[in-house]
Amino acid sequence: MLCNSCNQENANESAFCSSCGHNLSDTQGQTPPPLTAVNISKDAQSPQNTLSYDSETADTLLAAFVGERYDSFYRAKWFKDSEPRIEVNKDGSSIHSFNIAGLLLGASWLCYRKMYLEAFCIVVGINAVDLVLMYMLGMETYNSIGQTSFFIGWAVLTGMLGNYFYFSHSVRNIKTVMRGTADPATLEQALAEKGGTSWVGAMVGSILVVLLSMAISYLFAPDWFWLV
Repeated sequence: MLCNSCNQENANESAFCSSCGHNLSDTQGQTPPPLTAVNISKDAQSPQNTLSYDSETADTLLAAFVGERYDSFYRAKWFKDSEPRIEVNKDGSSIHSFNIAGLLLGASWLCYRKMYLEAFCIVVGINAVDLVLMYMLGMETYNSIGQTSFFIGWAVLTGMLGNYFYFSHSVRNIKTVMRGTADPATLEQALAEKGGTSWVGAMVGSILVVLLSMAISYLFAPDWFWLV
């Protein structure tokens, strides 16, 4: 508990300030503790806490997880008309934004931002739709418009919804780190390691995405697909 008179930190059960003797019962429940890694960690470990933090704490956690691009890009994209939060799409603001890197790089961008599960699910989903189009449209029609629709699908999912995917990914992983990190001193480092970016992930992920797409087509595409 923080003393309003001298700013001395005291135990929560203290009735009087250990430094100046001020009556702490007058200010109990009125003065929030300072925003520190210690307080954040204590909140996360509390059994009654639901990891619903105020906007300042949300800012701190998201900045640690995302890295340097948070202040210059993602904060404005996610919270243009609202306060920062650790809650997925509470008012829809984070879904109404565009990510040019997601549009141009697709799965490579997802893997660069360590969204490996999202990249896998999107690859499987888009290839499944692509297979349906092959069988429904036939060879001639598919060759004229089917492949175009395949790339449009990537653009919609990773360009139009990329920021939403990344926000959901950030919130999910921040909550995981907060539940599992007992040492406040390593909190920021744990968030940075879990989040941030990975060029290795981008390169390896891109190769695996291509191989996965080829494998799906090889196993399930009609015979004419390989004769074109």
